[in-house]
Amino acid sequence: MNGTAALIAVLQVLIVIVGVGGGWWLLNAATSFDDHDELWRRSNWGYLVQRVGFVAVQVIGVSSLIGHELTKWSSLAWIGGGIVWATVLAILGFWITDWMILRTRATPLGALNGVPLSVGLVRLGYYLGLALVVRATFIGHAPDLRTSLLSTLVFAVAGVAGLVIAFYLHGLVAPGKLRTEVVAGGVTEGLESAAVLTAVGLILHGAIAGDFTTWGESLAGFGMALGVAYVGLYVARYLIDWFVLTGDCTLKTIHAQQQKGAAALLAFLLVMVALPIGAVVNLYVE
Repeated sequence: MNGTAALIAVLQVLIVIVGVGGGWWLLNAATSFDDHDELWRRSNWGYLVQRVGFVAVQVIGVSSLIGHELTKWSSLAWIGGGIVWATVLAILGFWITDWMILRTRATPLGALNGVPLSVGLVRLGYYLGLALVVRATFIGHAPDLRTSLLSTLVFAVAGVAGLVIAFYLHGLVAPGKLRTEVVAGGVTEGLESAAVLTAVGLILHGAIAGDFTTWGESLAGFGMALGVAYVGLYVARYLIDWFVLTGDCTLKTIHAQQQKGAAALLAFLLVMVALPIGAVVNLYVE
């Protein structure tokens, strides 16, 4: 690596750091409460996981751009544009998770400190899934700039739709009334929902990442990945119930009795299962 490439690499990282700092300051300015007090003195976990998710969208989202085209100064513009785009999507995520996923009235930014941990976990899962989708949209090459920008927009929107559908489908198969339980503070429902959203994001990452071919092939691969994600995860969910969750601990009792340890294990295993599924999907769509 020559001197120019090293300098560009350092500047790329600095742009990301400045972007994250700017997003952190923006949220601090938008809230009407003392963020320092909520995060560090009160240890408000419900608020903290939301902030962590916001940063994850910014950093993970543009991570695929860092280290690329180190011989071109124009790569800095791509990093800057990417961090702005990721920040905009993260901000929109507050309203998307309220209106489209949790089906509750919009939570004002000034009231984010009053969100229960369960809702914060769902938002964290959405953000992690979104971060992986955004990252994937920056991987690969397109025949021209217009197609590159348009495909980034189209597949980001499609990814958001896929995450929303995933939460809706999860509400159909999960015992009880998922949305009601999450809003009421059900941590186990929040953990499993967050895992499903993250896992779907991992699988969609495998479908979206790569060179653009044609709209037909790209959208067909995306649709196939969604189907594989939904079916594969729920097959894995029931296999985990049969072979891992033993004794009095089942998918039903996890939520009915708020068995947080079992819910955390289920969430972890769902995300782990998504890794090989995403790898297979990536091989197929390539």
